[in-house]
Amino acid sequence: MRNILLLLIIPAAILLTTSFRPTVGGKKEAYRNYYVGTFYFQEGQLGSAVRSFRRAYAAVPDEYNFALALALALGRDGQVDQALSVLQEGAIYLGPNDPDHLKKIALRHFVSGMAHCYSENYDQAISSLKSAISLLESMKEPKLLSIVYNTLGYAALLDQGNNAHKSKDRPEHIHIHRRDMERNLDHFAAALQQDGSNEAARYNYEMLCDSLDITPVDYPRTAAAGSGDLANYGNIPANIYTLLDFTPYDEVVFLLDISGSMVMEKVTCVDEDRFRVMKETAMYMFQKIPEEKALGIGTIGGDCGTVPRLWHPVGALSRKDFRYALDFLVPDGTTPLLNILMDSPDLFSDNPETSKSIFLVSDGANICKIGNTDICEWADNLANRQISINILTFLNADLSNTNAFAEYTCLAQNTFGELIYIDANRCNARPFAFNLVEQCPLFLPKLEKLNCLGPAVKNLWGVYK
Repeated sequence: MRNILLLLIIPAAILLTTSFRPTVGGKKEAYRNYYVGTFYFQEGQLGSAVRSFRRAYAAVPDEYNFALALALALGRDGQVDQALSVLQEGAIYLGPNDPDHLKKIALRHFVSGMAHCYSENYDQAISSLKSAISLLESMKEPKLLSIVYNTLGYAALLDQGNNAHKSKDRPEHIHIHRRDMERNLDHFAAALQQDGSNEAARYNYEMLCDSLDITPVDYPRTAAAGSGDLANYGNIPANIYTLLDFTPYDEVVFLLDISGSMVMEKVTCVDEDRFRVMKETAMYMFQKIPEEKALGIGTIGGDCGTVPRLWHPVGALSRKDFRYALDFLVPDGTTPLLNILMDSPDLFSDNPETSKSIFLVSDGANICKIGNTDICEWADNLANRQISINILTFLNADLSNTNAFAEYTCLAQNTFGELIYIDANRCNARPFAFNLVEQCPLFLPKLEKLNCLGPAVKNLWGVYK
């Protein structure tokens, strides 16, 4: 989910498989294309998704998330060889200095497995998916691991070699024996153990249990560790703490959007304005951060050049005063995001040994310009100062918010942070960078009990090609 650096090299695989012009407009334009591509991918418009991802990858080839997205779209579009070429070429930028180095390698294996699944090369998919799982087992990535386990179960069950069969009364189908179903039931169970909200894994697991006449285990649909203390925070997503965790950082600066739009728009599912939900979320995260962490706070409001209402370096406020500052936030003006962001590193200490994070909560794109500054290129410098930007936004992930999400995505990925958005209709917080992976739920086709091999073979099912 995170970024390396810009190289002015375009991988040969892209040159050979695509006719294009390099993207004009800098890094931010590349992220715009990446965001638009994710939207088209989710809508099933694969041609448009491939074109957008190609533009992003051509402009910034060392951003491996672009390579992963392009390869996944190519694979789903039936261009498997091109997908694998992109994964291989892009891997030269997977440097060990990237904190997400191993995770990106795991994602490379996963996307390779998905491309093989799309082309029904299940035996090759299985090898890639097992490699992804072996890496993810050592990481705290339960949602991602759940998706990979489900994909492995899908591929392994349908990996029946060349046993396609056609009879006079049935179209072409493959045979699946009971032992294969029993063996792969464990993969879907493992997926649900990691994430009970994985609906594809639940469907596959329960369908196999039903076919085998086995009582399914009732895996809980939610396992939101740390959410048991939400009784006093009824207007925020229950899963917020599982997605945003600031305990790894020594210093945290809250950068809160107090622009007027925050009170003009509502979070539909709780019938409260964004400003109220933002305050509750900030208060909840404040309560979860250990006492020994140094906290600072700044506000985004007013206009370009306006002095922020709150601007306190880390350690300047006591915990009591910090809570008081959150309690008495009031709306003010517009969203001069870039101006405030460029000054926000000053709120941290000069200690080069401490890890630092900005917690940015906003609902709008930057409205101010500072010369020719590209907000994405500016963010590259923060990683060298051990400053990550973790973002929570109230904006919907759709094409109308392309500009804002382009900025948010590059700010988070270039600084090894997270981008979370709130689904206002479902009161659910979702990690934006995982959208492509979450768009890979594989549901098993319907299984039918058959007796094609005669009455002596009783434990035989079929899947139609």
